[in-house]
Amino acid sequence: MTIQRVIFLTLVLLLAAPAALASGGGVRPARADAPRLAPDLSRYEGRAVESVTLEVEGASLDEAALAELRGRLRIAAGATFSAVLVRESLQALFDTGRVADARVEARDAPGSGPDGRPRVGLRIVMRPRVSVESVEFEIGADSGAEIKEDELRSRVTLLEPGKRLSELSLRENAEAIVAYLHDRGFYRAEVSYDTRLDATRTRATVVFDVRPGPPTTVESFNLELKGFDGAPLAEVRRQLKLQTGARFTQAALGEDVGRVRRAVIDTGHLAPRFEEPEIRLDSASNRINVTLKGSVGPKVTVNVTGYELSEKRRRELLPVEREGTIDYSAIVEGERRIRNRLQGEGYFFNEVTAVCAVTPPLAPPPDTLGAEFDPCELLNPDELANSNVTIEYKVERGRRFKLTEMRVEGTDKLSIADVSDDLRTQTANALGIIPLLGYGRGYTSEDALERDRRLIEARMRDMGYRDAVVSVRQGITLDSDNLIITFAVDEGPLTRVAEVEVRGNQIYTAAQLRDARCAAGTASAEGTPAGLPADEGCLIVGGPYSRTAARADGERMRGYYVQHGYVEADVQVSLDELPPAPNGDERVRLVYQINESDKFYINHIYVNGLVRTKKEAVLEAIPLREGEVLRGDELAESERALLNTADAFQQVLIRTDPAPDGPGGFKRRDVIIDVQERKSITTEYIVGFSTDTGALGGFELRNSNLFGQLRQGAVRTRFSKLQQLARLEYYDPRFRRYGEKSFAPLTLSLQYQRDTSVTRFFRSAIDQGTNGIVQRFDAAGNLVDEFGKEVAGPSINRVTFNAETSRDLEYELTPAGAQRKRTTLFLRYNYEDVRLFNIESLLMAPVLRPDQNVRLSRFGAALARDTRDRQFDPTRGDFLSVDYALAAKGLGGNISFNKLNLRYQRYYALGRLRDTVLAGSFQLGLANLFNPSDRNRNGVLDDPDRRLPISERFFAGGATSLRGFSFEEAGPRVVAPFCTYGPQPGPVPNTNPPPAFLPPCGAFHDREGKDVAVNPFTVPIGGNAMAVVNLEARVALTRNIQAVPFYDGGNVFDRARDLFRPGRCEAERDPNSCQKWTHTVGLGLRLKTPLGSIGADWAYLLNPPEFLVPQFGGGTAVHRLKSSQIHFRFGQTF
Repeated sequence: MTIQRVIFLTLVLLLAAPAALASGGGVRPARADAPRLAPDLSRYEGRAVESVTLEVEGASLDEAALAELRGRLRIAAGATFSAVLVRESLQALFDTGRVADARVEARDAPGSGPDGRPRVGLRIVMRPRVSVESVEFEIGADSGAEIKEDELRSRVTLLEPGKRLSELSLRENAEAIVAYLHDRGFYRAEVSYDTRLDATRTRATVVFDVRPGPPTTVESFNLELKGFDGAPLAEVRRQLKLQTGARFTQAALGEDVGRVRRAVIDTGHLAPRFEEPEIRLDSASNRINVTLKGSVGPKVTVNVTGYELSEKRRRELLPVEREGTIDYSAIVEGERRIRNRLQGEGYFFNEVTAVCAVTPPLAPPPDTLGAEFDPCELLNPDELANSNVTIEYKVERGRRFKLTEMRVEGTDKLSIADVSDDLRTQTANALGIIPLLGYGRGYTSEDALERDRRLIEARMRDMGYRDAVVSVRQGITLDSDNLIITFAVDEGPLTRVAEVEVRGNQIYTAAQLRDARCAAGTASAEGTPAGLPADEGCLIVGGPYSRTAARADGERMRGYYVQHGYVEADVQVSLDELPPAPNGDERVRLVYQINESDKFYINHIYVNGLVRTKKEAVLEAIPLREGEVLRGDELAESERALLNTADAFQQVLIRTDPAPDGPGGFKRRDVIIDVQERKSITTEYIVGFSTDTGALGGFELRNSNLFGQLRQGAVRTRFSKLQQLARLEYYDPRFRRYGEKSFAPLTLSLQYQRDTSVTRFFRSAIDQGTNGIVQRFDAAGNLVDEFGKEVAGPSINRVTFNAETSRDLEYELTPAGAQRKRTTLFLRYNYEDVRLFNIESLLMAPVLRPDQNVRLSRFGAALARDTRDRQFDPTRGDFLSVDYALAAKGLGGNISFNKLNLRYQRYYALGRLRDTVLAGSFQLGLANLFNPSDRNRNGVLDDPDRRLPISERFFAGGATSLRGFSFEEAGPRVVAPFCTYGPQPGPVPNTNPPPAFLPPCGAFHDREGKDVAVNPFTVPIGGNAMAVVNLEARVALTRNIQAVPFYDGGNVFDRARDLFRPGRCEAERDPNSCQKWTHTVGLGLRLKTPLGSIGADWAYLLNPPEFLVPQFGGGTAVHRLKSSQIHFRFGQTF
């Protein structure tokens, strides 16, 4: 029996040692004597184990890591010694991937076991595997700034953090860097590497010492091309980039080879053959000789008959001419492109055939003797060097049609409108003459019709008609060339889901998975869960069967598992056929077979490719945390966060790799984040010209990765003779943490702006005057005040500071990852100092005088709730925003007020009227001043003193609010000019009662210096309150056109209380400031284009406001606003 044990232990040793050696492979090879057992361990077989210790040699591990490794041992104290258990323990250590070498030592321990023999103590000594911690580059100064660390890092592979370090990977990466430097022209480049171990000696920093050396230059570039000489050769030699003495790079060589190829093609030899460029390096002089050998190939002539094409168009359509090849695939591709172009012109059923001829003729291949063969398939440039090849594209355009109509017949379950967006066949439209906006004569072809037939057939089968068959019919009207395409549908029997069964689920119940599958607990009779959009519905018992929906339901269930850490879960969908129903409907049982797998936890998170960014900033930006459950949705959210919250990264790829199991046997994975950083600092220079401000310039300096913390900063400037602007910006996407993994951002901005352009001095609705007069000039063109005194030009100086942060109170996504519901709270502080200078020459100076010195300091809060299905052109859901601001003198301002702005929008899609959406919007604005002061300095507190600063007032009117008015022309008005031309029965009032004295109007001149008179006119000035109601019905007439009847109601009011008693005007008030509720009706059109929707609205104001305008010389005129307006816009009204 003893001999048998010795033989058994010897075999165990022979098996264990190679396995341990093979699993080592660290920086140094494993020692020849490890792992091993003492030769006399056989005498311990069967003894009681007194103790088992695990020790680390040549490195140090923390207690948690050691505890994890101890948990892998198959032998423990109190067990019976067994060589098999020892071998399994060693193998378990190597299987972790963290052990490079291990050995076992045994000794006699005090005391005896149950069998009376001494106990045995075991000591397992291991050497940890060395892994990569980071990679650094030390680039020699002789390369200047040409070689960037990012470029070298992109060439390094298999050295990501956490990867096993080996001499082979170091050597291969060093060779890859040398090859890259050779491509850049550094043929004397030298690359060496070193490793620096950390304190535990288990992680290493790899350092590549890169010395590019001097760049290699060109000694000569020889062209040895048979059949290419004379003037064309001399010309192309002059165009080469790699001239003698030039810097050599592979990129420049590729460009020159392309130049030579293009020059050969231009001589009519469309199939040149080039060998690989021969590169010879003279190491002593560091110069290169390049030789390009080849032949020009046959002379090729390409003709297109039956269809005239310009040279430019031929080159676009025919790869033979553009790329210089006579491969059969290129010839056939030319046929296809000509055919597609003709189809776009209305020749839907054209024929294009390529015919090839060779002079002298080709001999038929041996395997085609006696049979027809296509010469186009046998064109070999190597065999046709002295031949002439003719390729003729014969075009039969056929009859030209205009596709005016498409129909679906044989079913009421599907209409052409349901599938038109996905069909390749398209009908003609009026915008077809404009590129990208449509087809002038429509588009179709045999291939397109076949594809569209299959698409409609697939749609029918997804609706439960598994045996549906679709055919295509083409009809032509008798009196024209109008083409009608009809898709005839044979539905076949309907297949319904009789049962839904879930198998293999142990972790979650069938009810939980049903809720995950349907994204709601209940489903309507139509198969869509209550309150859930139709495109997120699920299959229910009794509903039609859809293979696409069944797969989507299975994917949602798998996503539910993945979101909870079961990343390897799998869901397979199958069908069981059941007997048909009495009414003839087919019945199936839907089976979801689930393989739940294990829950995975995050072991380590490695970030590769960081250059300027700090790893801590990346880890903070993502929701993933080491030790937590690995959730699939958090993987996707991490990638989105890194790409969208900062412009620091050009590319982000996140993957997971297997990792050792945890102490309790929990499955773990390492998360590997590969990033490619953008250039963090960008500078843009701006040069332009404006008819308003003249020449302009500026620059922008932007840092998308400030301090390496994924924060952003920018400096922006604009300057011209009339306008100057400087702006500082700072953005921190993770200013304050709230919840477990959410952050509130912080946005700061500081801006100074100086503007001396009159037309931009105040709102465009106020910038009006008779004969275009807005300022007073004398006959010499100098600015003057109302008394004729020369004055300086007006200007506005504005300094603003803004600070804003926000927090999501509610954020819900659909199963597809789109936003379903979001509620956000915004908090902000704003400081604004606005100064108006030299306004005496302006006709509107009395309106502007109260705002000549405005200093606002305010805090604000806003709440926004969005449940719309999409932000642009929504069809369901609502949007609510409430914005409140408080400005106070105690905060550093000179005006105190509070201001509320509320907006609510609602969208509802009518089920009975296809593609009809009812949309409604309500806006309410209220504001009130505290402790008003005499801002216009007339000695009394009048209406102008009680109004908000003009930049804070509410304005309405235009394409997006009250469409019965021009832009921002609704609401109270004042009469201008505020002056007199001399004695008259009464002054022109701008207050009630009118002032006792009005200044003289002064002299006005037109652009030619001639005297002109300015008649009184009205100017909208906004108000302290606003209410606007918009109602629309967006009715689809065609796939791309909507008719939109609408109603707009509301107005802008001078005071907040006027909102609740519109039209009432006290005796002491100016009647032009008292406004009524207005009513507007109209009709609009919306046209969908690839560039977005274009809208046009005609509006009719039912009760246009009237204003009293006192006239010079006495009397009062009534100014009534016009009733109709036409507006154009991009997108919907709201």
